Amino acid sequence: MKILCFHRNSEIVNENLRDHDTKNSIHIEDKLSDYDDDLYQFYHQEECQIIPNSKGYKVDSEMRRNVVDWLIYLHYDLELVSETLYLSVNILDRFLSKNNFEVSTMNEFKLIGITSLLLASKYEQRSEIGVSDLVEYSFTLDEICEMENLILKELGWILTVPTCYMFLGINLRTCLLSDKDKIMENMVLFFSELSLTHYQIVCDYKPSVIVASAVYCARNVIGRYPLWSNELKLCCGYSEENLSSCAKVMMDLRNEICRDGSMHVFKKFSSLIG
Repeated sequence: MKILCFHRNSEIVNENLRDHDTKNSIHIEDKLSDYDDDLYQFYHQEECQIIPNSKGYKVDSEMRRNVVDWLIYLHYDLELVSETLYLSVNILDRFLSKNNFEVSTMNEFKLIGITSLLLASKYEQRSEIGVSDLVEYSFTLDEICEMENLILKELGWILTVPTCYMFLGINLRTCLLSDKDKIMENMVLFFSELSLTHYQIVCDYKPSVIVASAVYCARNVIGRYPLWSNELKLCCGYSEENLSSCAKVMMDLRNEICRDGSMHVFKKFSSLIG
């Protein structure tokens, strides 16, 4: 837990780290496919087209933060793949940005969140979670199905979008010392998932910037020097100066949740990082 809250030298690593569950880890390979570079460029182009809250609808950021943190808990508890979490938050935010009414209650916000998780699981999981698996969370079958139809209608059935997950693989391959460098992998994933809870980060920065900033913050906390290299700049597409504002927000957020200690994302990665 301490390493999430304080700077530590890279050689001080817990030998008994519990590996990330395989369903939640990012699969890192030397080359995803012959089209890896082209896909990466395509994601960079497409991420500019999907901007949450482009119309400026009012969203209660504190309520959203609690719901997204709850989704992180559900995602981990249900042992879903990483892609599902990032897509579910993207669906949630895009729906809120298109919706013409203000979400006023936590229960309504949770209904939108849990339905977004259901939709993401249908898209990303080999065996999606069923509506019956979610009914126990205070919502009826009809409520979830009705919200599912409403979300799909508002989004025009567009679920293929570049999320932070699309950029995690190639960035991790560049920053890890080896395939067994779990301390860095989990720290990058911590900052990446933590950013999902902060509405301003999601609205102000593109997924590629968020992931690159997560790498930068992770290197800062662990003590990997130089904090940013030409190789990382070429891989991520951003200089250290380009990342400074997003990284500062992330570090401030990390300090805040470490002081509080109650968020699910903090508890999740405290057990993984030590």
